[in-house]
Amino acid sequence: MLANLKNYWRCDARYFLPAVLVFVAAMALPPFPLFEDRASSMLQLHLLLELFAVIVAILIVVVSWHDLKHRFNPESGILLAGFTMVAFVDLVHALTYDGMPRLVIDSSTPRAIFFWLAGRTLVLLTLLLVVLRLRLPFSRYVWLGIATVLGAGLFWLGTWGMDWVPTTFVAGSGVTTFKRNYEYGLFIGYVLLALLFIYRAGAGNRPRSFAFATSCLVMAMGEIVFSNYKAPSDFLNIFGHVFKIVSYAFLYQNVFVLAIRQPYEALRKSEERFRALTELSVDGYWEQDRNFRFTQVSQSFNGMDMQAMLGRTRWELPVLGVSPEQWQVHRAQLERHEPFRDFVYQVEVAPGQVRTLAANGSPLFGEDGEFLGYQGVGRDITDQLAAEKRIEFLAYHDTLTGLPNHRLLHEQFAQLTAPSMHAEGRAALLLLDLDNFKGINDILGHDSGDALLREVARRLRAKARDVDVVSRQGGDEFYVLMPGLRHTDDVALLASALMECLQEPLMLAGQEIVTSASMGVAIYPDDGADLETLRKKADVAMYQAKQAGRNTYRFFDAAMNVEAFEHLSLRNGLHRALERGELALHYQPQFDLSSGVVIGVEALLRWRHPERGLISPARFIPVAEESGLIVPIGVWVLREACRQAADWQRSGLPGLTMAVNLSAVQFKRGDVEQSVLRALEESGLSAQLLELELTESILIQNAEGVLASLKRLKQLGVKLSIDDFGTGYSSLSYLKRFDIDKLKIDQSFVRDLGSDEDDAAIVRAVIQMAHGLNLKTIAEGVETVEMLESLCRFGCDEAQGYHFARPMPAAEMTDFLRRVVAEPVATPLNQRG
Repeated sequence: MLANLKNYWRCDARYFLPAVLVFVAAMALPPFPLFEDRASSMLQLHLLLELFAVIVAILIVVVSWHDLKHRFNPESGILLAGFTMVAFVDLVHALTYDGMPRLVIDSSTPRAIFFWLAGRTLVLLTLLLVVLRLRLPFSRYVWLGIATVLGAGLFWLGTWGMDWVPTTFVAGSGVTTFKRNYEYGLFIGYVLLALLFIYRAGAGNRPRSFAFATSCLVMAMGEIVFSNYKAPSDFLNIFGHVFKIVSYAFLYQNVFVLAIRQPYEALRKSEERFRALTELSVDGYWEQDRNFRFTQVSQSFNGMDMQAMLGRTRWELPVLGVSPEQWQVHRAQLERHEPFRDFVYQVEVAPGQVRTLAANGSPLFGEDGEFLGYQGVGRDITDQLAAEKRIEFLAYHDTLTGLPNHRLLHEQFAQLTAPSMHAEGRAALLLLDLDNFKGINDILGHDSGDALLREVARRLRAKARDVDVVSRQGGDEFYVLMPGLRHTDDVALLASALMECLQEPLMLAGQEIVTSASMGVAIYPDDGADLETLRKKADVAMYQAKQAGRNTYRFFDAAMNVEAFEHLSLRNGLHRALERGELALHYQPQFDLSSGVVIGVEALLRWRHPERGLISPARFIPVAEESGLIVPIGVWVLREACRQAADWQRSGLPGLTMAVNLSAVQFKRGDVEQSVLRALEESGLSAQLLELELTESILIQNAEGVLASLKRLKQLGVKLSIDDFGTGYSSLSYLKRFDIDKLKIDQSFVRDLGSDEDDAAIVRAVIQMAHGLNLKTIAEGVETVEMLESLCRFGCDEAQGYHFARPMPAAEMTDFLRRVVAEPVATPLNQRG
């Protein structure tokens, strides 16, 4: 409140202080009559002052009426009703003043005072409703009706009901105590109302609220003056009327500013901002008259002088790129007074420099529906069109070489193989894969690799026919589509020419480089009716060219490439097998031969293909290793196996060792150590219950790096075993270096243990050697009692195989484990005695 008072004093003191000075001067003067001997002059002055006040009140009503016509504003509705009554009551007050001609009933000072007090009370109540901000949802007609009813009631009371009104004036004595106290009450009311306006003034309505407050304070001073005059001719009576008129003037000025001047000022500023923005905007603004001639335009637009357009139609300008038919359509649209969008044309802004513009326009109509012209904006879309062309090019072309990409190759294949294009209806698809590109890229760097790819693209385009499509699909693979094929020999000639041009030396990073390519060829429609089929078969043929020693080409031959096609199909299927949930783990139990107790299980990967059914690991594991998919698959196997082992332990089964096979590719391309640590952490399985089965090739390749990782895992308690021992390098040195815990005897030796003396000798020697190195042995593939008896005689520690149990899913293995934990299996060693 204090801050608002300071703001009020700073903003409105220039209005309030002069009124205070006049009020003090008036109250300081001794009472004296005006026009005491000229009653008619007094009546004329009073009538003039009151009529002026009535006119101001009517102006407030008119402004409020029109404001309500255009928008919902509760404040204007209150002012409309309140000052309609005030204007009427003030007019009746003037006409009933003592000495005025008879109006329905004789005029008198008490009657005039009644209407005077009624008018002052109505102003107070009206402004009170304004400051309370009541949102009464009435139309302007309802407000006018309310004012009419209340005004009629006051007129009846002041005309025929004066007996019910307290005495306010006594001739010779002046105003009564009631009248004086009523005026004092109005004074207090106006002061409090002024303070309320100041208190409720906010940042958005401060000037209006302060103006209302000043009006209330001036009205309050007028009430003090009116409470002290002795006779109607007293000069204080005249001063009171002046204060009332000044107060009304403040109200009118405030209402005028709110309803008329302020909106027009806001509109003017908005137009100025709009003009400024259009000058800064990338869009140019324009207006046309009813004859479609430009009347207003932006000052400039992307460096173009727009003023030259004034007074001319668009078709009278030096416009390019619009045909007569397009002008005809556009002018017909304008004649129909329809809006238009993206009318595109070109202008020459400088010699040889053409810009493309797009115009949007909307028709203008008057309130009576008369067509006035058009207004709109113009945009320079030159850069936009260039960007769109660039985007379209990138959508259909390789960014590095500029060759068509996979999408464009598809579309051009459909076009070029259509019978309407080539009567022969045959085509060839050549797939080229650069030989040893990875080595060049790794040694000379990616910039040199990119330069090589661009040069290869240039050479292929130069050697191909004009109708051929040369495409890059990514990496170092290129395609050449040959439509209109007459003879297969034409393909061989082109393939030979391409191979020859690619072998020409080129300089990369200061070195002379010679490259070559392996090519696969598929013929349309012999090898496939669609591009995808041809691509797959060309890939198979290219793979055969690689196998044949590189730098050559091969035509697809179904009989010759069944194996390669199968390999490709498996690789594609494996890409989606993991995410589709087609992979699963089966488990085979492992037993201690001396006691028959189950000591662990081996996790074995299975792939149930949705179309081919169960696929043997011997078929898909090599494909997974070659493609690198064994890395994410191996991570999943570790996590799933550890999770299952932990679940069994939590379900009450004894702690069983979980054996998981690892591939050499996992050590080469993946991070085995981190994968193991994450699997143990996520599952909560103890490291002592995890056994990693390693192939001998893992230990030979990158021995130092593998040794460091395995040592850290061993320190955690993870066990290590050698899988398929005896089938690989069988070096004894790594057994000691890598701190191996167990050797697994390959099933190829166990299978013929009873009939092949060499296999028996090998198994016996492996077991004896392992015991000499304090290693345990486990035999896999044990299927018969005879095999089991031989292994027990040789001193083998553990075994697994169909004799005990086949690999089975986790649910079946759970039931099996519960049985064998309760009753160990029979072995020759635990049956003795």
